[in-house]
Amino acid sequence: MPNQKTVIFLYLHGLHQLYHSVTTALELSNLNKNIRVLLLSCNREHTQQLERAKRGYPHVSNVEIIELNQPFRYKYLNFKKKSYPSVNAMVKRAKKYMKDADVVVTTSHGLVKMFKKFKISGPKVIIMKHGCGDRAYSFDEAYSDFDLVLLGGEHHRKVMLEKNISTESQLKVIGYPKFDFPVNLESIKSKIFKTNKPIVLYNPHWKPQFSSYNLYAKFILEYFKNNNDYNLIFAPHILIKHWKTHYKYNIDFDNYKSASIHIDFGSHYSTDNSYTRLADIYIGDVSSLVYEFIALKPRPCIFLNAHNIKWKNNLYYRFWELGFVVEKQSDFDTIFKSSINNNTFEELQKTRIKEYMDLSEVSSSKRAAQAISDFIYNK
Repeated sequence: MPNQKTVIFLYLHGLHQLYHSVTTALELSNLNKNIRVLLLSCNREHTQQLERAKRGYPHVSNVEIIELNQPFRYKYLNFKKKSYPSVNAMVKRAKKYMKDADVVVTTSHGLVKMFKKFKISGPKVIIMKHGCGDRAYSFDEAYSDFDLVLLGGEHHRKVMLEKNISTESQLKVIGYPKFDFPVNLESIKSKIFKTNKPIVLYNPHWKPQFSSYNLYAKFILEYFKNNNDYNLIFAPHILIKHWKTHYKYNIDFDNYKSASIHIDFGSHYSTDNSYTRLADIYIGDVSSLVYEFIALKPRPCIFLNAHNIKWKNNLYYRFWELGFVVEKQSDFDTIFKSSINNNTFEELQKTRIKEYMDLSEVSSSKRAAQAISDFIYNK
């Protein structure tokens, strides 16, 4: 096809990043038949989720899913039970596809540096942020290396400009494409719970210096084991299991599984927005997942300050203003009970989310696809 462009979407990191860009990839192929779209997958689970998304676009013909060969030590050994292979190893395997590509789209802010390491040059590189959190991670100077940065909302654009991380021409607000990935809530709910009790989601982050997991995981399970008025979805960040050997995380909590306690260390339900849609109350620490939770509708949020963070008036902990903060375990019961049916933070949640996710009648995936197409054709 004359003047055909090739755009590669990389899926070489954790499953939680996949949903932030896959519907954009499909919308891009739908938008312009002259753009060839390649989805490079690092393992079978990623491939299955890409195929699941593609089934929602039956008329798209210019999209190809390619599952890269995995390293022997991951495919056949994997003693550490990693959920995906080494990114370094997979970038090397993807290199042959990228040498002739016009654009590579990623969700990882470390990719440009990795390209330099492996001497990959030629394609322009676009990043779609996975999440819209407040931690310093969201404003990494590495974003300055990308040709285009697609953002969820005005807040991140404003801060990145103020910090001189990126220029106006590098930034484009497109909304939150992850919300365009379809989930079947009734099917999921009937699989995990048989009662209609209110659902609490506990979602600790994976980095030990930020996470409440070591201090609160067993505490939360014990609390809801002894409180039968609620159903608990215990769904830590998928990388807690991935890095359990490295960080010596204990994930052996099967004895707490019950009709009212569902434990999930990394299924697609824990990453595709299913649980944030189902839950009535959110308990977490520093994950940006809280913004996905309140974006769907305002609901009670509880944040666990496991590291004695001085969070008030701290730009990087701005989201803790959206709910109750537990400073010590002995306060948890009182705060949890006071959060039930409490609308103290509802108006602030409604106002704040508009800064973080610019959602409109046009789907975020279509807006992102248009932004990529305009970039390719210099519009």
